Amino acid sequence: MPTLHSENLLHHPEPEWTGERWGDEGRPVLLLTESGEDRSAWWPVAARLAAEHAVAVLDLPAGGPIGDRAETLAQFTARIGTRAPVVAAYGRAAVVASLFACRYVAHGVAAIELALDAPAADADTAAALAEITAGPRRMRCRYLSVFASAPRPGYAAWLAARVPGAACAVYGTEGAYPHLSAPDRFVGDVRVLAS
Repeated sequence: MPTLHSENLLHHPEPEWTGERWGDEGRPVLLLTESGEDRSAWWPVAARLAAEHAVAVLDLPAGGPIGDRAETLAQFTARIGTRAPVVAAYGRAAVVASLFACRYVAHGVAAIELALDAPAADADTAAALAEITAGPRRMRCRYLSVFASAPRPGYAAWLAARVPGAACAVYGTEGAYPHLSAPDRFVGDVRVLAS
C-alpha cells in the first residue's frame, strides 16, 4: 500500500485547505470532500489510485460562493505544482469541481450524484450551474457523471449537448455513494479520465 502523507497542503490565511497526499507520480487526481463530510471515506479510492497517480484528498474550505471556492481550488493547484488534474467530487463539491473545469485547466471531472439540470437549492448554485452548462467558457475536458441509479430520461443527451464528450455512468448500487459502494469500478473510470 502506498505511503500516506497527511499534511496541511496549503497555508493560505483564509480558507485553509487540509488533506492527504497519496502517491507522487502520474497524472494528478484531486478527490474533493465538502465541508463537514469525512474525507477518510475517499481513502480506499485514493489507495487504489496512488500506484499510478499523484492523489490528494482535500477538504473544501467551509462556506463562501461556489465561484470563489473554484478560484481557491485553482490557486491551490498552482501552489502545489499541479497542472491539469482530474477532479472527483460528490454532490455540492462536484459543482465546485465542474466550475473549476469550466474556468481553469482540468484533464477530467468525475461528478458524483450531480445532475447539472437539477433545480438549484440557492441562487449561488443556480448561477454556477448556469455558467457550467450555458456560460461563455465551455468545458474542454473529459466529464463523467456518476450515479447510483439512473438520472432522468434524456439526461445523458442533455449533458452531452452542453458538455462536449460528457458521459454518464449508472453503477446500480445501493445508497447515495456509488463511488464508495463500487470503488474498483470508480477507480477504473478515473483511470480512463486520466489517460
